[in-house]
Amino acid sequence: MKKIALIMSACFLISGFAFNQDYKTGLGARLGYLTDYGSAAFNVKHFFNERSAIDGSIGGGNNHVWVMGLYEINNQFATGWNWYYGIGGDIGVWGRHRYYYRDRYYDGAFGGVDGVIGVEYTFEKIPLNLFADAIPSVRLFPYVGFGFGGNIGVRFAIK
Repeated sequence: MKKIALIMSACFLISGFAFNQDYKTGLGARLGYLTDYGSAAFNVKHFFNERSAIDGSIGGGNNHVWVMGLYEINNQFATGWNWYYGIGGDIGVWGRHRYYYRDRYYDGAFGGVDGVIGVEYTFEKIPLNLFADAIPSVRLFPYVGFGFGGNIGVRFAIK
């Protein structure tokens, strides 16, 4: 954990010198522990300018389906490498099974506010983007609570 914090700190310091991404739109998939629930998702990331992007995902898991949207600020720290951070939200529904949290069962809809911090690499010679990020979230309904997710993903990078 200390190594990750050290690497991310170095990225923050270096990032002020370059502001450039390697693709305009990326289409792919996220895998991992997203927001509060284990999931897989389809993902799209689109840049509005050199630093600003939106990142949207739609996915699901064993008993749920959800949609998440994030606004991200991207910074390049080496050729092909970007780090990013942002904020957004998610909303979803549980299926026929109920969700157990803090000695209580919940069902129906859920939603909250999400943050993101991550790193990505875009290959120079092939249209491939790999990324890993952490997504802390504050669940707003049907209960108030804090969650933390992490995931990896791959996108087809369109220049």
